[in-house]
Parts: sequence; structure tokens; C-alpha cells
Amino acid sequence: MRSILITGGAGYIGNVICNLSLQKGYTVKAVDILWFNNEVPLINFTDPRYKFTKGDICDDGLLESLLGGVDYVIHTAGVVGDPACKKFPEIARKVNYDASINLINRAKLAGVKGLIFFSTCSNYGISDGIANEETTLKPLSPYSEAKVEIERYLMDDVKDLDWSICRLSTVYGASSRMRFDLTVNDFTLNAYINHYLDIFMPYTYRPYIHVFDVANVIVNIIESFDKAKNNVFNVGFDGENYQKIQIAEAVREYIPDVKIEVVDKGKDARDYQVDFSKLGEILDTKKTHTLRDGVKEIISLLEMGLINDPKDNVYYNTLPNLGE
Repeated sequence: MRSILITGGAGYIGNVICNLSLQKGYTVKAVDILWFNNEVPLINFTDPRYKFTKGDICDDGLLESLLGGVDYVIHTAGVVGDPACKKFPEIARKVNYDASINLINRAKLAGVKGLIFFSTCSNYGISDGIANEETTLKPLSPYSEAKVEIERYLMDDVKDLDWSICRLSTVYGASSRMRFDLTVNDFTLNAYINHYLDIFMPYTYRPYIHVFDVANVIVNIIESFDKAKNNVFNVGFDGENYQKIQIAEAVREYIPDVKIEVVDKGKDARDYQVDFSKLGEILDTKKTHTLRDGVKEIISLLEMGLINDPKDNVYYNTLPNLGE
């Protein structure tokens, strides 16, 4: 039975990985500071294979205590996204860089079999053509700059610890720790509530992936770690690169009366399409959801009233009291 430590285990992606790992029969340790939703750990709290710790990954003593007996570390914790990193630069640097380096070194000392590092396709910034894992990285924000630094540390400086680097597409879909500050979720919410979308830089491309498919890829990496180790993967699927305007049009298929207004200028200059063939060749992982599935999913949870106030700060990573 594999034992897994998931940092950020109550987060938007982390809690979905926890759920799937438990379904696979793994023993799961989850650690999270719970900046957002305190109730997420309750989902699995009575499962004897699940142990949740409320704590800060910047706490060196805590990390040391959690790593004992762990086979694999899945490092999802962080101050995620450009807005949060710009708003809290010191906290972001401490969590995204300093704590990540310390976690890697501690995992090595603890004899962990493998570490999976969550990076981002945003590292490509602006790409000519379709970016693969060998494409030159052009990070455009402190968030992606820190990810690139950790990637380089793993590849160039880490010995005696196997790793996989996962450059994630932009994620969408329903999660127990819901986020509405992600493009697909945000567009769907605003179309549903306001019947209006203003799209900045509508013809820029990004790749997208459902949150469950991220979890499925990560579990597949663990199950095929001998093949996946010491590799960099773009995590997503061919056919899932979209312009923002294409996402808006997909939303309009289900909310026909939404008005779409485009604005050619905007602050986010990222524009890249990504190749995912390496992931498919090594792991033979198949997608279970499409972007339209994600749109329908968000509409369903809103129609059923499962989100009381979707404008509440807990659903956005720019929470005003972050780090207090």
C-alpha cells in the first residue's frame, strides 16, 4: 500500500487528489493551512487511511514529522496565481520558493521514493508555435518565475531523489474547495448570474484541463513512477487549447442569452498553445472531461444551490486576510 503526502491537500486540486488516492487504496497524509475552506478535510476525516494536519509548509519541524513513512510527496501547496502573488509578494516567495526548496531537501533526507512538483504551463509565457517540454521558458510573473526556479533546482541540483515535474494547464470544474477565479469557472458563473461577459484579449490561447483529470494524471504518474520519474510533463490533452473567445462561445451554448463584449487590450499577455504528446506516450492517460463538460458542471452546481454565495471571498485566491 502506497503512502502519500499531499501538501495543499484541502485545496482546489489537492482535495480531489486526496479523494482519488483514497479510492485507489492509498494511505494519505494531507497538510493544509486552510486559508479558504475549513470544512474540506471533513469529507474524508473518518477514513482510517486519511490523516489531516492543519499546518504551514513553511514550518520545518512540521515537514519533518509528516515525511516519516511516506513513499511519495505530491506538492500542490502554494500561493497560487498571479493576482495573489502580486498582492502578497513576500508570503508568495516564502511559500512558493523557500518552502518548496526545503520540502525537496527534507523529502530526500527522509528517503521518499518520489516527489511530484506542481508547476504551470504559464512558464511558456508567450510562445511561437505549440510549446513542448523542450520549448524555452518565458515566465511573465513572480508566480511562474518561482515555478521555473524550482524546476531548475530539481533538474540541476537534486541528487538521490526522483521527481516528476507537472506543468499544469489552466484548471476548471467543480471541487469541494471551489474556485471561481479560474477562466472557465469565472466565465460560466458570470454568464449564469449577469448574462454578460467582457473578454479581455479574446484571441489569446491557453490550454485547459478538468480538475479530476489532473488528479487522475497524478495518480497515474505514481502508479507508473518508474517510467515517469525524472521527466517534465505538460499536463493536459490535445484538442484542449482554446482562445478566450472560444470559451465564451462554449458557455453561450448553454446560456444562450449571454451578451459577449470583447476588449482587445488587457494586462495578461500570456498567449501559448501546448503539446501534450509526451504525457500520452509515457502514461497513456486519457481525458475524462472536456471544457463543455466543465461548463455544464458549473451550471449544475449553481442551479442546485450548492454554492450559497459564489461571490464570497473564499472562492477566490485573492482572499483579503491571506497570511494573517
